[in-house]
Amino acid sequence: MPRTATRVLFVLTLIFLAVFVPLVFSGYSELRKASLSGSYTEAAQHYRNAALRIPWRADLYELSGHNYYYAKDYVQANAAYQKAFARHAFSPEGWVAWGDVNYLNNNRKRAREIWEQALQEQNHSDNLYSRLAEVYQSNGDIAQATDYLQKYVSAHTDNASAHYRLGLLLALSDPNRALSELNDASHLDSQFGPAVETLCAALDLALQNDTKSAQLVVIGRGLGLVNEWKLARTAFESAVELDEKNADAWAWLGEADQQTDSSDGGTAELEQALTLNPDSATVRGLRGLYFQRLGNFPEALTEFQAAAALEPGNPAWLVSVGEAYSKRGDLIRALESYQTATTLAPEDPSYWRLLAIFCAQNNINVNDVGIPAAQNAVVLTKSDAGALDILGWLLLLDARYEGAEQMLKRALDLDPQNASAHLHMGMLYLQTDQRASAYDHLIHARDLGSSEAEIILKQYFP
Repeated sequence: MPRTATRVLFVLTLIFLAVFVPLVFSGYSELRKASLSGSYTEAAQHYRNAALRIPWRADLYELSGHNYYYAKDYVQANAAYQKAFARHAFSPEGWVAWGDVNYLNNNRKRAREIWEQALQEQNHSDNLYSRLAEVYQSNGDIAQATDYLQKYVSAHTDNASAHYRLGLLLALSDPNRALSELNDASHLDSQFGPAVETLCAALDLALQNDTKSAQLVVIGRGLGLVNEWKLARTAFESAVELDEKNADAWAWLGEADQQTDSSDGGTAELEQALTLNPDSATVRGLRGLYFQRLGNFPEALTEFQAAAALEPGNPAWLVSVGEAYSKRGDLIRALESYQTATTLAPEDPSYWRLLAIFCAQNNINVNDVGIPAAQNAVVLTKSDAGALDILGWLLLLDARYEGAEQMLKRALDLDPQNASAHLHMGMLYLQTDQRASAYDHLIHARDLGSSEAEIILKQYFP
């Protein structure tokens, strides 16, 4: 090479190094700053700056995206992830996070596309299955959601929540497998116990029905009891498709529409149910609930009375009749209905509790009806915190302050986070001029979600 050319190349190299080396050093400086940053946004910016200055560290774009994600800046996070994708610098969890920021930014279609594209990668995260199951379930594709969730559960056998979700989905198509998944969830985490018990009882009952349509109605009712109304609505829709003359299915579909704010609020479905079978207690009862929610208490009372006449041995309808009378201001007939319900089910504490609550809320027959009803509930529940609280409340209304305090203390010993018991204890101490103690209990009740406690605090402790 000629000497002149060599000299030019040497000079160019020096210039390149003079520019490039400080740039790279500044990139590593940005990397250090990122690790010391006090906020996610600041760290994200440092990682992005470092990625621009250290070309072989394209993975820093993903780290920048993660920090924007944590800062809830989903637009910037998406931009950072796009740069990581363009440079083939995505980790398996990076793909998941990229879909997450689109999902959280209300672009669910794009999130699904990203997660499905990620499945084509040789090493992909199992978390993709859980994400896709949720997306397909929200779109009403239960079969596809079930398929993805099964894959997720196969890789995460100790995830109680995943087993529970899978059990909910399988309830619509395979009740026996649903029972297995739900029981696995309950064994892994006891918090699922009550819901699993309810669902398993519904599934067992459903399997005793001869027709698939009737099975789905029972399953849908069980799903509704655990507040899974969207899935319940799917069950009722399927029941109607299988048997268009199933009046109870139409009525429950109307109820599910009200619970999920779907279509016309269930009016058309409830009318169809009445046309098909006006002698169904379920149809009349659900129509009663519909009118009650509208504030049309005369129509609600008519429907509940019809249901009670069709099923005279069912105390639940009498409670509904009592509530409807109460809303109309007819407390005498309301009380009679609640009392009759307890005579039909004298060993069921729930009806004694409802009678006691009615007396307390309306401050009527507290001594001769309310307190004995609450005492029966306490005996039948073996000192349940809720029952003790109701008894304490009624004793308070009857000015039996010593007995009320004893009951409320027992309730709080059993359940220290019982907002209602704290509220009633605060009211008791106010009435007995123990303001400091009253304030403590009312504050606790308010912090546990009692709006009534908040009102009392503003009134007595402004």
